Amino acid sequence: MKISNLMRVLGNEAIQDPTKVEQEVRQQIADRLQTHISANQARKLTPEQKKEKILKKIEEDRAADTLVAVFRIEDFSRPQWRFKVEVNANQMHLTGCAVATSDMSVVVVEGGTARLCA
Repeated sequence: MKISNLMRVLGNEAIQDPTKVEQEVRQQIADRLQTHISANQARKLTPEQKKEKILKKIEEDRAADTLVAVFRIEDFSRPQWRFKVEVNANQMHLTGCAVATSDMSVVVVEGGTARLCA
């Protein structure tokens, strides 16, 4: 809503007392903005609801399709690399295992299509 549009709609009133009409218009704009903000706050999910929504999507994705990925890694000896793989798997809600030998390592990961293909 623009002030110029309301001035045009109000016509004679705007001509007689433009300051008063402008104040009313600005008040209406502020009221509408406040109503909009409060409605958004009312619809906003709580942190628990957000977590439940994410977990529900993950379960739906996993129920529809489960993909498995196998990675061959030449050198998996550094603890930092193993930690990163574990943290990423936990964050992406993936399951699997790793087999490490002195020659090479294999990491097997399974999860829903949206998680593994991302």
